[in-house]
Amino acid sequence: MKAKNAWVVALTALALAAAVLAPAVAYARVSEYQVQFLPVGQTGSSEVIVNVVLSPETGLPATVTVPLPAGAQVLWSGEILGGNPADDPFRQPSVVPTAGALAAIFRLEQKPIAQVEATVGEPRVRGQRVESTLAWVNAAEEGTYTFSVVVEAGARDIEISPKPVGEPRRNDAGETLYVLAPVRLAAGQKFDVSVRYVRSDGAAAQGGAATSGNAVVIAAAAGLGLALIALVLVLRKERARSA
Repeated sequence: MKAKNAWVVALTALALAAAVLAPAVAYARVSEYQVQFLPVGQTGSSEVIVNVVLSPETGLPATVTVPLPAGAQVLWSGEILGGNPADDPFRQPSVVPTAGALAAIFRLEQKPIAQVEATVGEPRVRGQRVESTLAWVNAAEEGTYTFSVVVEAGARDIEISPKPVGEPRRNDAGETLYVLAPVRLAAGQKFDVSVRYVRSDGAAAQGGAATSGNAVVIAAAAGLGLALIALVLVLRKERARSA
């Protein structure tokens, strides 16, 4: 399928470079977890796009564990090659329950970036008001997480908790991306992201379906005196869903 360029994008090669530059930790095979939360996604349900960037010392092929919220339904899973999104290979996951969450397990063969797209329940819609909460439990090994939120076009009175950092980014379709400060989560640790906003009349009439496109957003963040690269890699595709 051909993907639309709705976002202003950087090459996925930057993501691979960030993985190489990230400090390797002896006990970890993962450089970073990246979770994008869509309170209203393409399906009309709440969705997540989860990326796992492996540590540079990890050889391929390798088995990767992608954490997911309890009740998630996988739409697509595979690895990110960095070229045409239509060429990204689908990998059949084994979805297993963990304590309060799920884990999608599959093998990476060509590149060290795994991605899973999934629905995570229905948003609460009352008139023009939309509310949705991502109840996250780290179902994988301890690691650094970068969470972000994409809000549909025309949204106003936006409230996100925890509070985002930096300036939001808007794409050509009018959707807005907010990035949260990176956090380190131990295995089994919980982290909730809550979103509330008032949608436009047009979004309500269309059911709030998000548009397709590609996004790779590189955000620089600082915390505890250390320079961090908060890498949010988003690849939203027009392709056959596996659900």
